[in-house]
Amino acid sequence: MDELKKRENANFFKFMSNYTITLPEETYKTLLEIAKEQGLTPENWIASQILKKQSEEKLLSEQIGDLIGAIDSQTEPYHQFKKTDFGEQIATKLSKQGLQRP
Repeated sequence: MDELKKRENANFFKFMSNYTITLPEETYKTLLEIAKEQGLTPENWIASQILKKQSEEKLLSEQIGDLIGAIDSQTEPYHQFKKTDFGEQIATKLSKQGLQRP
């Protein structure tokens, strides 16, 4: 996340009401360490995780947008078989068993 985004996120949460949460000592130490590694306060790190989760949810619809559609099963597809040596060997073997390509 670039610096401008971090500041925008931090400013967004400053206008909200303040609440206090109680964390076990180990949890707080871990939170403080992770936030410090990323150059954030614990408050801003939590806020960035919430915003990140919200943006991931929005991106899911964008990711599957191209996959939504319909298949017309009424028309018969036109398959063009490309002959290869391997394919011909298999076709020969199958024809000996009485099976042929359509």
